[in-house]
Amino acid sequence: MTAGAQRAPSRTRTARQQRDAKRDARRESLFVLLARAQRGAPLTPAEAGLLRTHVEAELAEGDQARRSAAGQSAAVRREQQRTRAAEAAIVEAEEHAQERAEQQLAKRVQEAEQRAAEHEAAALRYANYLAAAQRECGAPNWPALPDTIKALAAERDRALARLSK
Repeated sequence: MTAGAQRAPSRTRTARQQRDAKRDARRESLFVLLARAQRGAPLTPAEAGLLRTHVEAELAEGDQARRSAAGQSAAVRREQQRTRAAEAAIVEAEEHAQERAEQQLAKRVQEAEQRAAEHEAAALRYANYLAAAQRECGAPNWPALPDTIKALAAERDRALARLSK
Protein backbone atom coordinates (compact mmCIF):
# COMPACT_ATOMS: atom_id res chain seq x y z
CA MET A 1 0.00 0.00 0.00
CA THR A 2 1.23 3.48 -0.75
CA ALA A 3 1.47 6.13 1.92
CA GLY A 4 -1.49 8.11 0.52
CA ALA A 5 -3.77 5.11 -0.07
CA GLN A 6 -6.19 4.15 2.67
CA ARG A 7 -7.62 0.75 3.24
CA ALA A 8 -11.32 0.32 2.65
CA PRO A 9 -13.21 -0.42 5.89
CA SER A 10 -14.19 -4.05 6.29
CA ARG A 11 -17.85 -5.05 6.22
CA THR A 12 -17.68 -6.09 9.86
CA ARG A 13 -16.25 -2.78 10.94
CA THR A 14 -18.77 -0.87 8.80
CA ALA A 15 -21.67 -2.90 10.23
CA ARG A 16 -20.36 -2.37 13.75
CA GLN A 17 -20.03 1.35 13.13
CA GLN A 18 -23.59 1.46 11.78
CA ARG A 19 -24.93 -0.41 14.84
CA ASP A 20 -23.01 1.91 17.14
CA ALA A 21 -24.37 4.98 15.34
CA LYS A 22 -27.95 3.64 15.55
CA ARG A 23 -27.50 2.88 19.27
CA ASP A 24 -26.08 6.35 19.93
CA ALA A 25 -28.98 7.99 18.08
CA ARG A 26 -31.53 5.82 19.89
CA ARG A 27 -30.02 6.61 23.27
CA GLU A 28 -29.90 10.32 22.51
CA SER A 29 -33.59 10.22 21.58
CA LEU A 30 -34.31 8.14 24.69
CA PHE A 31 -32.56 10.71 26.93
CA VAL A 32 -34.59 13.52 25.38
CA LEU A 33 -37.89 11.65 25.89
CA LEU A 34 -36.98 10.69 29.47
CA ALA A 35 -36.01 14.28 30.26
CA ARG A 36 -39.36 15.51 28.94
CA ALA A 37 -41.24 12.88 30.95
CA GLN A 38 -39.24 13.81 34.07
CA ARG A 39 -40.19 17.48 33.66
CA GLY A 40 -43.82 16.41 33.46
CA ALA A 41 -44.27 17.36 29.81
CA PRO A 42 -46.91 15.17 28.19
CA LEU A 43 -45.69 12.77 25.51
CA THR A 44 -47.61 12.44 22.28
CA PRO A 45 -48.78 8.95 21.31
CA ALA A 46 -45.98 8.85 18.69
CA GLU A 47 -43.39 9.85 21.32
CA ALA A 48 -44.75 7.27 23.78
CA GLY A 49 -44.52 4.60 21.04
CA LEU A 50 -40.96 5.76 20.23
CA LEU A 51 -40.05 5.61 23.94
CA ARG A 52 -41.40 2.07 24.16
CA THR A 53 -39.52 1.04 21.00
CA HIS A 54 -36.27 2.50 22.33
CA VAL A 55 -36.65 0.82 25.73
CA GLU A 56 -37.46 -2.54 24.11
CA ALA A 57 -34.41 -2.21 21.83
CA GLU A 58 -32.16 -1.39 24.83
CA LEU A 59 -33.58 -4.35 26.77
CA ALA A 60 -33.06 -6.67 23.78
CA GLU A 61 -29.46 -5.47 23.37
CA GLY A 62 -28.86 -5.94 27.09
CA ASP A 63 -30.27 -9.48 26.94
CA GLN A 64 -28.13 -10.25 23.89
CA ALA A 65 -25.04 -8.86 25.63
CA ARG A 66 -25.73 -11.03 28.70
CA ARG A 67 -26.19 -14.15 26.52
CA SER A 68 -22.97 -13.35 24.68
CA ALA A 69 -21.12 -12.79 27.96
CA ALA A 70 -22.47 -16.08 29.31
CA GLY A 71 -21.28 -17.84 26.15
CA GLN A 72 -17.87 -16.22 26.48
CA SER A 73 -17.69 -17.23 30.15
CA ALA A 74 -18.53 -20.81 29.22
CA ALA A 75 -15.86 -20.76 26.51
CA VAL A 76 -13.33 -19.39 29.01
CA ARG A 77 -14.23 -22.16 31.50
CA ARG A 78 -13.81 -24.80 28.76
CA GLU A 79 -10.40 -23.38 27.82
CA GLN A 80 -9.38 -23.27 31.48
CA GLN A 81 -10.35 -26.95 31.80
CA ARG A 82 -8.38 -27.79 28.67
CA THR A 83 -5.40 -25.83 29.98
CA ARG A 84 -5.56 -27.63 33.34
CA ALA A 85 -5.79 -30.98 31.53
CA ALA A 86 -2.83 -30.08 29.32
CA GLU A 87 -0.80 -28.97 32.34
CA ALA A 88 -1.66 -32.23 34.12
CA ALA A 89 -0.58 -34.18 31.03
CA ILE A 90 2.70 -32.27 30.95
CA VAL A 91 3.32 -33.00 34.64
CA GLU A 92 2.50 -36.66 34.05
CA ALA A 93 4.83 -36.83 31.05
CA GLU A 94 7.62 -35.16 33.04
CA GLU A 95 7.09 -37.62 35.91
CA HIS A 96 7.14 -40.53 33.47
CA ALA A 97 10.33 -39.23 31.88
CA GLN A 98 11.90 -38.82 35.33
CA GLU A 99 10.89 -42.37 36.31
CA ARG A 100 12.27 -43.72 33.05
CA ALA A 101 15.55 -41.84 33.56
CA GLU A 102 15.80 -43.21 37.10
CA GLN A 103 15.09 -46.75 35.84
CA GLN A 104 17.75 -46.42 33.16
CA LEU A 105 20.24 -45.07 35.68
CA ALA A 106 19.46 -47.91 38.09
CA LYS A 107 19.93 -50.42 35.26
CA ARG A 108 23.29 -48.87 34.30
CA VAL A 109 24.40 -48.88 37.94
CA GLN A 110 23.36 -52.53 38.28
CA GLU A 111 25.23 -53.45 35.09
CA ALA A 112 28.33 -51.57 36.28
CA GLU A 113 28.16 -53.31 39.65
CA GLN A 114 27.81 -56.67 37.86
CA ARG A 115 30.87 -55.93 35.70
CA ALA A 116 32.81 -54.77 38.77
CA ALA A 117 31.92 -58.00 40.56
CA GLU A 118 33.03 -60.04 37.55
CA HIS A 119 36.32 -58.12 37.35
CA GLU A 120 36.83 -58.52 41.09
CA ALA A 121 36.26 -62.28 40.79
CA ALA A 122 38.74 -62.48 37.90
CA ALA A 123 41.29 -60.44 39.86
CA LEU A 124 40.84 -62.76 42.84
CA ARG A 125 41.40 -65.81 40.60
CA TYR A 126 44.60 -64.25 39.22
CA ALA A 127 45.70 -63.31 42.73
CA ASN A 128 45.19 -66.92 43.83
CA TYR A 129 47.19 -68.14 40.81
CA LEU A 130 49.98 -65.69 41.68
CA ALA A 131 49.90 -66.69 45.35
CA ALA A 132 50.25 -70.32 44.36
CA ALA A 133 53.10 -69.42 41.98
CA GLN A 134 54.74 -67.37 44.75
CA ARG A 135 54.59 -70.32 47.15
CA GLU A 136 55.92 -72.76 44.54
CA CYS A 137 58.77 -70.45 43.57
CA GLY A 138 59.65 -69.59 47.13
CA ALA A 139 59.38 -65.83 46.51
CA PRO A 140 59.24 -63.91 49.80
CA ASN A 141 56.49 -61.56 48.51
CA TRP A 142 54.67 -60.60 45.32
CA PRO A 143 56.96 -57.80 44.20
CA ALA A 144 59.88 -60.24 44.39
CA LEU A 145 58.02 -62.87 42.32
CA PRO A 146 59.30 -61.77 38.87
CA ASP A 147 62.90 -61.62 40.09
CA THR A 148 62.53 -65.01 41.78
CA ILE A 149 61.12 -66.52 38.56
CA LYS A 150 64.00 -65.02 36.54
CA ALA A 151 66.50 -66.39 39.05
CA LEU A 152 64.88 -69.84 38.87
CA ALA A 153 64.90 -69.73 35.06
CA ALA A 154 68.58 -68.75 35.10
CA GLU A 155 69.36 -71.56 37.51
CA ARG A 156 67.49 -74.01 35.29
CA ASP A 157 69.37 -72.78 32.26
CA ARG A 158 72.69 -73.25 34.08
CA ALA A 159 71.65 -76.73 35.16
CA LEU A 160 70.69 -77.66 31.62
CA ALA A 161 73.94 -76.25 30.39
CA ARG A 162 75.87 -78.37 32.87
CA LEU A 163 73.98 -81.47 31.85
CA SER A 164 74.56 -80.90 28.21
CA LYS A 165 78.31 -80.59 28.69
